[in-house]
Amino acid sequence: MIAALLAAALTCNNGSTQMELDFCSAQAAKIAAADERAAYGAARVRFARKPARLRVLVASEQLWQRARDAACAFDAQLVAGGSIQPLVEANCAEHAARARIADLARLLPARTSASAIPSPASAHEHARIYGLLELLVTPSERALLARSERVWLRYRRTTCSYARADCATVATQARTQQLKDSWPAEPFW
Repeated sequence: MIAALLAAALTCNNGSTQMELDFCSAQAAKIAAADERAAYGAARVRFARKPARLRVLVASEQLWQRARDAACAFDAQLVAGGSIQPLVEANCAEHAARARIADLARLLPARTSASAIPSPASAHEHARIYGLLELLVTPSERALLARSERVWLRYRRTTCSYARADCATVATQARTQQLKDSWPAEPFW
């Protein structure tokens, strides 16, 4: 058993069993989480002398954590009870951390007023994909999807309050891709 895990750790790009894939995806999620914590720490240092922005950053981080947890709960529910569930949860956590790192990189010293509104095209595509998922999932999955969307919208509004002008558009595009990636069956978008 230990030898199999060590072998999996050395060949994570070539995992062939579910256990190896689960192990590798869990390791990737841990690395991404550490990278996100480092990026958040760097942002805190950057805003240490700007109390208003630091408060927004801290609130944004807390909302991001809630949005990540809600999105990953929705993803996991779509494959609940299946052997792939740990892999889906770890992949969701890894992708969320990588997206948050990109969000943190977009923070600017100056506030922009245009950042809170996504482009019409990205908003339309997001609404289309979200609407399709709503039609396809069970009522309990729909409740998880709605919760994850509400938390994500609060996160986007907060994190984009001190960011580049295209923050909301980029965040909306990332969320739309996350929604697409959550669908475990053949894409039909």
